[in-house]
Amino acid sequence: MNLFTLSLKNLQRRKLRSGLTMAGVGIATAALFSLLSFNSGFDRALKEEMSNSGIHMLVSTEGCPMEAASLALHGGEIPKFLDARRLPEIRDVPGIRTATGMLIFSLIEDEGRAIYFYGVDDNYRDLKPHWKIDGEWFTGADSIILGAEAARVEKRKVGDKVYFPGIDAEFTVSGILQRTGSEDDGFFYLPLATAQKAFKKEGKLTGVGVSLADVEQFEQVKSQIETLPDVYVVSRDQIMQQISAITASSKTLMAAVLIVALTVSFLGVINTVLMSVFEMLREFGYMRCIGASPGHIFRIVVFETLLLCLGGGIFGVSFGMLFSSVTDQWLHNILPYAPAGEFILFDPLIIIASVLFVTFGGLLAGIIPGLKAANASPMEAVRNA
Repeated sequence: MNLFTLSLKNLQRRKLRSGLTMAGVGIATAALFSLLSFNSGFDRALKEEMSNSGIHMLVSTEGCPMEAASLALHGGEIPKFLDARRLPEIRDVPGIRTATGMLIFSLIEDEGRAIYFYGVDDNYRDLKPHWKIDGEWFTGADSIILGAEAARVEKRKVGDKVYFPGIDAEFTVSGILQRTGSEDDGFFYLPLATAQKAFKKEGKLTGVGVSLADVEQFEQVKSQIETLPDVYVVSRDQIMQQISAITASSKTLMAAVLIVALTVSFLGVINTVLMSVFEMLREFGYMRCIGASPGHIFRIVVFETLLLCLGGGIFGVSFGMLFSSVTDQWLHNILPYAPAGEFILFDPLIIIASVLFVTFGGLLAGIIPGLKAANASPMEAVRNA
């Protein structure tokens, strides 16, 4: 019988204790896997969302560029608006491929659900080349386009009427956006002039989304736009940096919780294996008497901790992947800004890194119990057992 088999049999003799210890390691591993996945998944989802927005820069009124940037992606309201007269002036700036005006507003329904309206002009389609619409673009001032999720919730199809008591207005659904998997799915899109009239913001814009003909000319275009009165330009990279800064505190908090969970789980492993060592002092003494070296005893104990952590690691990663959708939903709910898309992805490198980390932790956790067992005198172990 080899040393590894002896370690496995030792764990099987104390199934409940071993199982609880593995569960503790598994929970910590699931947290580690989720955090590592989140760190990479959040950045990936944010880049994809910004890329899908089609916006290289956002022009808004000075003083609220980041608020307007957030609205351009997720909806909402701001207290200051851009003068719509700036829109044709921005379009005349050399180097701009598309400039589209946007007015974004929300309504709270009687049941407390918020619905978000996007007032957009025809140029908005140039920023969304990946869009596929069932039906048509706006066919008149009273037409509306629903995002896929908005159409599902409202139970509307092309040609239906939809009435909004909050603005006392009824619209005809001219088109329904096919599901994109982004925040676009939840919006209600109106012609810009209609939205300005409905929300009593004639001549006002939340911002202007700008797509450049050549991104290498960003600084030149930005400088020319900022010569216009009461405007401020924020780049796509600045938006991403600001959003990352907003979520940094949440990431730090999750990392702190993870460190505590890993520490507690490894202490639990040390405690479990130490208890096993004390219970087996007599057996270790007999093994020393028949020729087992301190190194053999040390390896038996270390193998035991490795099996506990490896088993817990595999269980934890499996648990994390199984409930990834639940974790995704929870993260989307608690983060101050959460881009669309999944955060927890089945990345083989993250899976391997998570299991290897807890396995290495198990190796370290086994040193103290292993030394305790290996350094015990054979006669003393037998006498005190």
